[in-house]
Amino acid sequence: MIVKPFAPSPLTLGLQALVARLPSTHSQYLKLQKELKNKEAGDFGEQYIMNELQKLQQLSDCHIFHNVMLPAILPMQIDILIITPSGIIILEIKNIRGTVHFKSDPRQLIRSTETGEVHTFTHPEIQLEQYMQATKHFLDAHDITMPIYGAIVFPFNNVDIHREGGGSPIIMGKELPLYIHNLKSQKLYFATNDIVHIILSQLRHTNPFPLCQYYHIESSVLQKGVYCENCSQFGMQKLKATWFCQKCEHQCKEAHVSALRDFYMLVGNTMTNRECRDFLKIESPHVTKRILQKLTRSGLGKHTKYNLASLNGNR
Repeated sequence: MIVKPFAPSPLTLGLQALVARLPSTHSQYLKLQKELKNKEAGDFGEQYIMNELQKLQQLSDCHIFHNVMLPAILPMQIDILIITPSGIIILEIKNIRGTVHFKSDPRQLIRSTETGEVHTFTHPEIQLEQYMQATKHFLDAHDITMPIYGAIVFPFNNVDIHREGGGSPIIMGKELPLYIHNLKSQKLYFATNDIVHIILSQLRHTNPFPLCQYYHIESSVLQKGVYCENCSQFGMQKLKATWFCQKCEHQCKEAHVSALRDFYMLVGNTMTNRECRDFLKIESPHVTKRILQKLTRSGLGKHTKYNLASLNGNR
């Protein structure tokens, strides 16, 4: 049973908006573009594994969570958490291609690409051990005793893995059914419903926004305007009942929602009528007021601020 389904990382969504609105000549553009590519690859791998887990009949009596943050685990985030009658399984997903070397002394992950590039990462085994230890502390705090297992999972067969010594299990995506079957075959039976309810009541969420502040970028350099999802260009015009793209003639009544969400992720969680006009490139304060009227607001007159937090979600 999927309790907490897959959802893109908030940072991925924010970086998508930031890279789209940041000039390609900006000093941080290439770095952020690379970071976005890595985040999207990570999300893709986690989504693939979540889809595969959902197909497994042997998990019908289990509870699966994606991206779990608990009080005892902050600021760490577990990729996938599975609660089974035989114990808790923590999966650390690594969607990395190329040749990967797991070094043991010191513990590092070295990735070599076909082009000869070499990158060094934190050993995922260190992360996994931290998650398992923090999960144990969380369970102890709620007087729950239960086995905790962990594995490093590579979703796809596009990686050549070399390892020094032993350690945590390293498995490929297609090996997951057998790995889970072997753990469940130990015939341990723990009540899981109480644990699920406790985890749901204690879940925390990350919020890296606003990203301009996070990355020390002046918001004034951002591309303004409403994005056209049809031709991937900014500059849609506000007509009486819709938004119109002069470049491809696409129309969309709610095109401004994505732009307001971008403002929330990049600039701040509130905006004034003037800030909205500037960001959406609208001249009329009355039209802008109608766009913002469904949002919670505070203050009076020109000092009124509209809260954008309710728009937080997928792009």
